[in-house]
Amino acid sequence: MQGKHTPWASLFGFLPAAILAAFVTISLHDYTAPIFSVEQEDTAVSTQEITANGKKSSSKTAAVTTKAAPTVEPLAEQISGYKDGTYTGSGTGFSGLITVQVVIEGGKITDIIIVSTTDDSPYIDNASALLKTIIATQSTNVDTVSGATYSSVGLISAVRDALQKAGGSSAGDSALPTLAAANSNASGDAPSISAVSEPSSYRDGTYIGTGSGFAGAITVQVTVSDGKISDISVLSASDDSPYLDNAISLLNNIIASNSTNVDTVSGATFSSVGLIEAVRNALANAGADSGNNSEETTPEVPKGRFSYPDGVYIGSGEGYRGETTVAVSLKDGTIDNIMVMNTEDDAAYFKRAESLLKQVLQQQTTDLDAISGATFSSEGILEAIVDALEQAKQANSGNQTTTVTTAPIETTTTTVATTKLTETTELTPSLYIDGEYIGSAVCYPDDDEDFLPYDLTVKVCIENDQIISITDVEGFGADYDAANDWYIDRALNGTKKISGIAAQILAAQTTDVDAVSGATCSSDAILAAVQDALQQALREG
Repeated sequence: MQGKHTPWASLFGFLPAAILAAFVTISLHDYTAPIFSVEQEDTAVSTQEITANGKKSSSKTAAVTTKAAPTVEPLAEQISGYKDGTYTGSGTGFSGLITVQVVIEGGKITDIIIVSTTDDSPYIDNASALLKTIIATQSTNVDTVSGATYSSVGLISAVRDALQKAGGSSAGDSALPTLAAANSNASGDAPSISAVSEPSSYRDGTYIGTGSGFAGAITVQVTVSDGKISDISVLSASDDSPYLDNAISLLNNIIASNSTNVDTVSGATFSSVGLIEAVRNALANAGADSGNNSEETTPEVPKGRFSYPDGVYIGSGEGYRGETTVAVSLKDGTIDNIMVMNTEDDAAYFKRAESLLKQVLQQQTTDLDAISGATFSSEGILEAIVDALEQAKQANSGNQTTTVTTAPIETTTTTVATTKLTETTELTPSLYIDGEYIGSAVCYPDDDEDFLPYDLTVKVCIENDQIISITDVEGFGADYDAANDWYIDRALNGTKKISGIAAQILAAQTTDVDAVSGATCSSDAILAAVQDALQQALREG
């Protein structure tokens, strides 16, 4: 990632004038949302093949709309005696069909391969841990993986389907998984929404409103007839169908009670809150009808808050997986529009955080709370907007200098020749033999258990009782998932805002340093491996 930001004065050298002119004239109020359809068309999407042994390869499948929910009934099944061979089975995950191949040898389950899936990688990767349990116990009566329940149910269902074809005792019966109402969202802290004071009637008409669902904005159309809410239609939404379909049932309650003070739907809290917010936003435009044609109650956008020159300014901030860049348009001292130019964050979380853009435009401030369940992405967006406004401020003062966020020490091989060791049990001065040492440790998951334990090694170089480099950090093992490489790199090298483990140790000459946020488990493992290397370097006696 680059730490430099493009100053306003050089912006027009990078963007065509026609694009900039068109961008500045864009108004969010002119946006017309597409009509939303609950039934999703089949779409070819890239997927991964995952085996119980951790192997992956690319494949393709079609997304299928599903209303499955995450509980699975125990199934009476024979423990052995399946016919040898490879059998294919399918089950319904969060966003569509999951297909697996089950290998039977000697009447036993010896391997399970995920052939295709449309579920998001973090959830299917977590859920795939239960495949080892199925093989170990020779049974599909296993617990689902916390935080990946939908994907877990889909995998169990698919394995059972394959085992039927292998001649299991469940073949031909109806004891496949019974799916019930969801009891939690896939991730993130569930939001809440408070009751509000509402008028007894509204002005007749059709009104558009938006709210924040799990994956982004939800837009609804509310029709008022004879002062009452008569119809609510969902025009667009980014939330996945299982959650959104469940949450939509509350719209009938709103219509029946002529009030948005209704209960959220259990298992679809994020989508429920987004729908309620959207209806309230629409009704704010309807205003209360007391017989005197009262004016709309939509809050006015604060004007002229930023005394900076009109123009488009580029800013960047650090999200979870990397940099987010935005273009901020200023007109008459007001933020007129915000465009996200690029981001390195995961799409699902970033889409949810994008609802902040509307809040910034409405309130003309970046002093806002992060979106629940997408904190890092939210912080990246807000930081990018602040950085863009700083560029505008610099332009106003005549300074065209580029704002650079302070970065941690850039490399993990910097020699620290003047700093003496601090007083810690493992780094006592004059006790180490010069040389390179390979330390090892086991990286264990936290309470979420979203990855399997793996071995980790690190090379530590010592000269004159100083740690001069920490390099060659590698994770490995039969259960090692290459997805852990990103976390190891984040822990070792840090980010623009957070110093990595290597930089901290080199600067302080102690392992008593802070773990890197977002890579705590990897940070702890690296520290343990460094301590192991230092133990090896100790002089005898």
